[in-house]
Amino acid sequence: MCVIFWTVSDAHYDLVIASNRDEFLARPTLAASWHAFDLDSEPRILSARDASGGGTWLGVTKSGAFATLTNFTEATPELPPGMERFESRGQLVRDWLLSSHPSQQTRQEVEKDIEEYLNNVGDKLQSYPGFNLLVGKVSKQGTVVGYITNRDSEGELAKPQPKIFDPPKIERVRMCRGMSNSILDQPWPKVHTGSQAFDAALGRASPASDREQLVADLFSVLAFSSNPTQRSELRNSILIPPVQLPTPAGDGDWYATRTSTVILIAKDGRATFVERDIHTLNHNIPSQITPGKAQRSFTWNLF
Repeated sequence: MCVIFWTVSDAHYDLVIASNRDEFLARPTLAASWHAFDLDSEPRILSARDASGGGTWLGVTKSGAFATLTNFTEATPELPPGMERFESRGQLVRDWLLSSHPSQQTRQEVEKDIEEYLNNVGDKLQSYPGFNLLVGKVSKQGTVVGYITNRDSEGELAKPQPKIFDPPKIERVRMCRGMSNSILDQPWPKVHTGSQAFDAALGRASPASDREQLVADLFSVLAFSSNPTQRSELRNSILIPPVQLPTPAGDGDWYATRTSTVILIAKDGRATFVERDIHTLNHNIPSQITPGKAQRSFTWNLF
């Protein structure tokens, strides 16, 4: 039950993302690093990776393309006729990052790329369990973001048209958005709570603000917990403390916020990516869960 907050209309940043990844603690994961998803090419993608499915839930490229995905909360859906198993949703993020143009583009070029990619995804929506997918890129005229889901308001398989978000009609008006495990138009309570706190943190920042302080403030937004104890309460809490939930295999396992991530791309092209461990599992003692202590920080210039 991940959550992400973002804006592309801040006065000082072309892109700001703050996100929590909630997952079973035993699921194999590779920490954030520069890579190319095991392809023999330049490592221009920065993300953590799902060691099981081979994809990712959040990533960015050296040229400012980005994508993130959340699962739609639902019972295990039925496989479409003729399919033995669903495709991995993390591949949707992977494929956008790999296909993104390696240099800076105009807004029109980015919009065209996003529309083409999301239309291709739209042709195979039935091949995946429920998901929300955001893809975007920083262009020469600001950041473009597109969205697609394969679920409707009733939680049924749907084939909606991809959405490309319009830039703000009024300059200097920051629009902050959030997304969790429901469709974008039906946000959970923690999306409302977090979006307001996310906007407030950005409102306190200024051109002279310490970038590290803004990162710290955004991590504080991601640290809000209503201390849920059962699945139905997870939609209220931005940070999920360890709770035991049934796994797809039917047994119980520890589930929690595993990592928090903040991404900043400033107007001058300087980019910052910080991933912080929140809860970790001692694989030698499966019942032992400890607060995460590690943090990985990366900075680079888009242009």
